[in-house]
Amino acid sequence: MTVLLFVGVIASLISGTYPLLSAGTGHAHEGPIVKGRVDPAQLAATPFAKPGLVVDSAGQPVMNDRGTLDAYLVAGGFMFQPAVLRVPAGVPVTLHVTATDVVHGFQVTGTNVNVEILPGHVASLTVTFRHPGEQHVICNEYCGAGHHNMITRFIVEAPTETP
Repeated sequence: MTVLLFVGVIASLISGTYPLLSAGTGHAHEGPIVKGRVDPAQLAATPFAKPGLVVDSAGQPVMNDRGTLDAYLVAGGFMFQPAVLRVPAGVPVTLHVTATDVVHGFQVTGTNVNVEILPGHVASLTVTFRHPGEQHVICNEYCGAGHHNMITRFIVEAPTETP
């Protein structure tokens, strides 16, 4: 039985028929999770100093050289920063998430986006929210007395029409 299961898993990986990370919502996690490091005491000298979507001087989102938008999020003190993040639907967004104090979780409800966040480490993942609406993010790793307050949300906005 074990051999049959192993052969089935290998066959699905080779043929590309393994399940997509969409949880039936149409929101897909793309690419591997890339981990980096950052000194939690020195966040002011990093892009984490201004949590949120990277924008230009006019406040417009900036596409990086990989063809995605970048967003920086910080978990700590029983909250996520920013408390609300606006992202465009249908555009890949690379989320860079770190913690300042203890281990936290970062789970976008209704999807398979789920990352453990450690102080000093950066978890980066690319997500495309395909449909406008709200996506809630919770901390799913018990982090102390205020754990139940650790929520943030993405407001996924419909693409704007250019006149």
